[in-house]
Formats: sequence, structure tokens, C-alpha cells
Amino acid sequence: MNRSTPFIQVQNLSIGYGSRIVQQDLNFNVRKNDIFFIIGGSGCGKTTLLKHMIGLIAPSQGEVLYEGVNYYQASEETQLSLLQRWGITYQSGALFSSMTLAENVALPLQLYTDLSSKQIAEIVSYKLALVGLAGYETFYPAEISGGMHKRAGLARAIALDPQLLFFDEPSAGLDPISSLRLDQLIVQVCKALNSTVIIVSHELPSILSIGTNCVFLDAQAKTMLASGDPKHLVQHSQNEKVRQFLSRAGTAHTDTQLPQT
Repeated sequence: MNRSTPFIQVQNLSIGYGSRIVQQDLNFNVRKNDIFFIIGGSGCGKTTLLKHMIGLIAPSQGEVLYEGVNYYQASEETQLSLLQRWGITYQSGALFSSMTLAENVALPLQLYTDLSSKQIAEIVSYKLALVGLAGYETFYPAEISGGMHKRAGLARAIALDPQLLFFDEPSAGLDPISSLRLDQLIVQVCKALNSTVIIVSHELPSILSIGTNCVFLDAQAKTMLASGDPKHLVQHSQNEKVRQFLSRAGTAHTDTQLPQT
């Protein structure tokens, strides 16, 4: 797929809960290999949009196309095929407390592949090493830090080499240094797996340092006010509310140096 060709197309989308509309008239594209941020003020519907994009809530109107396929109009077989190409991480990591890190990461491989136990163990070790947790296979979630929880959750999300990764507030609860390291890790994993990333976040340093594309939602207008590269929007958006929101991060974060991979 050409870098400029939309990987995901959101067209005339209205989202909400029952008769309550949260956002409407959403139109934006996500390109292959984007690190795409869903941004906006509190209560604007960022997580609601994410839930619609991962198949948890059907839209009130409009559609979300994945390489031209409408998830909600697709057959059950096609939906399952799409889901197996997606990885999802949660704010808390959502690890099973009674399982070791290796067992947590192995679960998707056991459910959706015919690999042998030895092959699964090799993949698990590789994925944990990829997120900086080599040697922690036998640790339980209660024995690791919050930042390690996030990384272990990411290791499980990438177990099946997903084309698409979804994050809901990945830096929530982390100190600034841990947050920066997680940003760097997301970039590294995206490159290593040739993945596209969609992130719900209000962390402006992250948005401006690693984001390549975004959509800005507004609670008052109940629609999007802008889309595009956040580093461009902070200076050149025609909407003052968008510029003010993004400029609160200051200019120091826009030049964050990420490790080469």
C-alpha cells in the first residue's frame, strides 16, 4: 500500500450511546504506518470514538473502512479475520493477575494459532524482549511496576504481529520519564512490526513528539475541528481552539529525539 493511500477511512461518522450523540460528521483518514492520535478536551468523546473503531459499538451513522472493508457490514468470518490483525492495549495493562507475564503474552497465540508450545515460548520471549522485559517471563503482574505493566500489555497486544495497534491513554499514571520511554517504545514497535498505531491521549508532549497524524474532537461543537499532522496544526490550523490546545505543550517537546531503529 502506498504511504499516501488511506489505510482506514472514517466517513460521515456519528457516534454515541443510544439516542445521545457524542460526535457527528467525522471524516478523516489514517495512513499506513501512521502514529495517529485522537485528541481533544475532556468529555469530547475520544474513548467513545476508539470503541467504535475497534468494533465495540456500532455507529449511529456513517462507516469505518479498513482497507475498504466496512467492519460493521462484514460477515462474522471477515470481522474475526480483522480482529486477529489488531492489537489493543488498555490504561491499566489489563493483565490477568493469576498468570505470569509469559502466560499472559502466550494467550492470544494459544487461542488463535496452531503453534507448538516450544514455538509459542520462543515468540513470547522475543515479544517480551522487544518491549524491554527479557528475563521477566515468570514474574506475575503484582511483582512488576506500573511502567512494566504497560510494556507487558504491549507485548501481549503484539503477540500476533498486528497490522493495527490501538492504545487508550497509554501514558496514564506514568511519570514523565516513563512516559517518554513508552513513546520511544511505541515508535520502535511500530517500525519493527510495520504497524499502524491509533492512540487516545491528552499527553501533549507525546502528541507533538511522535504523532504523525491526528483528529481533534470538540465537546461543544460535537464534531471534529481539525485533522492532520499535530506539529503542523499547532502553528497552522485555521481553528484557534486547536492551536491553543496544542500550543500548551510548549515548543521544547517538539524536538524530542527518538532512538534509531
